[in-house]
Amino acid sequence: MSIVIIHKNITKSLRGISNIFVKLMPGFTYEMRKADLEIEPHAYVGGCLFTAFISGFFFSGIIFFLNYFIKAKTLFDSLSIALPLGIGVFVVFTLFLLYYVKILAGKKAERIEKSLVFALKDLLLQISSGVSLYDAMVNVSKSRYGQVSKEFDKAVRFINTGTPMEKALEKMASESKSEYLRRTVWQLMNTLKAGASLKTALQTIIDELTLNQRDKILSYARELNLWTLLYMLFAVAVPTIGAVMLVILGSFVGFSITKGTFISFIVICFFI
Repeated sequence: MSIVIIHKNITKSLRGISNIFVKLMPGFTYEMRKADLEIEPHAYVGGCLFTAFISGFFFSGIIFFLNYFIKAKTLFDSLSIALPLGIGVFVVFTLFLLYYVKILAGKKAERIEKSLVFALKDLLLQISSGVSLYDAMVNVSKSRYGQVSKEFDKAVRFINTGTPMEKALEKMASESKSEYLRRTVWQLMNTLKAGASLKTALQTIIDELTLNQRDKILSYARELNLWTLLYMLFAVAVPTIGAVMLVILGSFVGFSITKGTFISFIVICFFI
C-alpha cells in the first residue's frame, strides 16, 4: 500500500511535465477513452515517466556496476557508457508505455468484433419480434456477448440519465476503435433519423459484416499459407539441401567447408 501511495505522490509531482506531454499529443486523451482507461491522462503519463525513469536508472546502474567494479574502468568511462544507455532505456520505455494505450484500444476493438455479428443477430431477432430498439439494447447489454455487451450497457446507462438515443449511440461509436462497430452505429443512427426500417438496416449490416469477416479469413488463410511455405523452406529445405549443395560446390571449387562455416550456415537459417 505504501508503494502505491509513493507512486501516486510522485505522479502528482510530475503533473506539470505530464500536462506538457498531453498537450503535445492531442489525440492521446481520445485514445485513452477508446481503451476504457479510467484514469486521467496526466496521471497515466506521469506513471509512464516514473516507470521509465526507474527502468532507465536500474539499467544504467547495472551497466555502471559491471564497468566500474567488474571491468575496473575509470569513473568517467563507466558513467559515459551507463548514462547514455540509461537515457536510451528511459526514452524507449516512455514511448512504448505511451503507445501501449493504442495497443489496449486495438485489443478492445478485437474483442468487440469477435462477438459483434452474434449480438446484432440477437438485436435483429428481438426487433423482428416487436421489441423496441431500447429494450433490445438492454437485453443485449445483459447478455454474454463480451465487450459488445459492455458497450451497449454504457449506451443504455447514458440513455437512462436523459441522453437522447442518437447521442448515446454517437458516443459509443466515437469511443471505439472498432471500424465495424462504428459503421454499424452510424448506419443505425442514419436509419433512426430517416425513419426507415430497423429490421432491413440490421439485416444489411449483418450481411456486410459477415462478408467482410469471410474475406478477412480468406485473406488470412492465404497469408498464412505463404508464411508456412517460407517456414518450411528455411526450416527444412534450405538447411538440408543447402548444406549438401554447399559441400558439393565446395569440393568443385576447392573450398573447404569447416565446422565453423557449417554452424554459421545453420545459425543463419535459424534466424531467417
